[in-house]
This record gives sequence, C-alpha cells and structure tokens, in this order.
Amino acid sequence: MIHVGVDLHQRFCYMTALEARGKIVQSGAVTNEKVALRKYFRQFRGQAVQVAVEACGFWPAFREVVEPEVKRLVLVHPQRVKAIASAKLKNDRVDSETLAHLLRCELLPESWKADQGLRSPVTDLFGKRGRFWLAGVKLPEQARESVQACLRMIDHYGEEIQRQNLQLSEKAKQDKRAQWLQTIPGIGECSAMMLLAEIGDIGRFGSQEALCSYAGLVPRVRESAGKAGRGGITRQGSSWLRWIMVEAAQVATRCSPAAKHYYERLLRKKHKHVARVALARKLLIAVYALLHHGVVFEEENFAAR
Repeated sequence: MIHVGVDLHQRFCYMTALEARGKIVQSGAVTNEKVALRKYFRQFRGQAVQVAVEACGFWPAFREVVEPEVKRLVLVHPQRVKAIASAKLKNDRVDSETLAHLLRCELLPESWKADQGLRSPVTDLFGKRGRFWLAGVKLPEQARESVQACLRMIDHYGEEIQRQNLQLSEKAKQDKRAQWLQTIPGIGECSAMMLLAEIGDIGRFGSQEALCSYAGLVPRVRESAGKAGRGGITRQGSSWLRWIMVEAAQVATRCSPAAKHYYERLLRKKHKHVARVALARKLLIAVYALLHHGVVFEEENFAAR
C-alpha cells in the first residue's frame, strides 16, 4: 500500500508518498494539471494507493482527476488535523509528509465529500446566458424549486436597486454641484452623489491637501533622527472617498485625453497602481477646486499641471 499526503495549493500541490513501513518513496511538487496528476499516480500501478488532502476551496477539481486513479481518497478536516499534528516547523514538505504518516496510521479526521454537482460554463451564473444554462440543467424537483426561489430573490433585489438608482438620478439632476462634478472625467451621477455625501461641506477643508489627506491619498511620512522618508499612501480617512476617486481615475484614462496623457507620463517611471492613485489624487484636487472655488475642469490645462 502506498500512502500519499497532499499539501494542495491552487496552482500546484506538494506530495509525499510513503510505503507501508513509513519510508519515503517519492516527494516533490506536482502541477495541478490533469496530465501531470494522472502521470504521478500512474507511476504506482500495480500497488494500492490511498491519498489524503485537506479540505479547501479548490479540492473538488483535484478530486475529479485523482479519485479514479487511486483506491481511496480521504478528505481531511483541516482544523482537527492541526490539533493532532501540531508542529513548530511548517512548510509544504512537512505538511504533506505529516498527512501521509497520519493516513498510514489511520489517524486522520475525515470530512464528508459532498457531491460535486455541475460546473457553470459562464462567469455570471445569474446573467442572461447563465439563466439560459440553468433552465436546461436537469435537477431534482426540490433543487429546481430552490434555484427558482433564489432567482426570484435576485430579481426582487434588482428591482429595488433600480428603484434606488432612479431616485439617486433624480436627486443628481436637481443638485447643481452634482452636475458640475460630472464635468470631471470618470465621475457620473452615482459617484458625484457619493462625493457630496462623503465630503459634506467643502468649507471643512482649508486646502486641497487637507481633502486629499481625508481621502488617504497622501504619502506616509516617517521622520527619525532628523531624516524624513516617504512611503505609500496613508489609506486613512474616508475609504469610500478614496475608492470613488480610484474608480474615477480608471475610467478617466479611457474617456479623457488629458487624464490619459497624465497617466501615461507617470507610467514611464512608476508602477501602474501608483500612477492610477496619483491620477485619483489629481482628480480629487479638481473636485476641491470646483466645489471650493467654482473652477471648472479644463482638459487643456489638466495634464500640464
């Protein structure tokens, strides 16, 4: 009998194979691909093989390939096995070897292996194509009713969201500030109203730097022994305001030549995420200028500043 302990990761797994007396027969990493996994277990042809793997989010795909190749596949309860095999040193090799030894000694707390069910061929299961696929799937009567109940709830939530969006749109049309904000690239009705809600009275902020600091879009400053260093952004303050501006920056690079030019100029020296955050901060400065001074957004001047 060959006992195989598997430390499973998303892209690969580390396997340790033991013979009946506990001697290591084979140990190493294997890519999580059908051909590689089948090749690994078929090297033990003529011998009974049992496998232990901890339950995780992507174990069903491993099971689908491996279970037909071995005599027994044990799904292990991860929390209970940690209580049994507490170790100071933990890595892929140690974990897989520990599982193999516990499997050999029949000391593993086994978990129930649920039916794998069906895999959706589309990303959005509740979109148009996903619903068409669901309608054609053969399901037991109770399962079909559960699916229909979920679809009815999703439709109800969709109606509520649409109603809220219409109300928000009406408020945006009635608020001059929201209409002004929408002249800034990347800012629509929803983001304009969120900006007004998060900023409140613009008079609270004495400068554009204060507003950027409130959004957490300014660099950290560390001072020690008379020396100052700058790090990443603080991420302090309103996380919603920061999120709105980063999303606006992403859209602005596609719809505004000035924003795109500014972003691409930064890309020559900085990582794309850093460049996007810098653009978000620059757009927030435009928001401050508009709300505080009534200065409208000007494409021709934006990238030059």
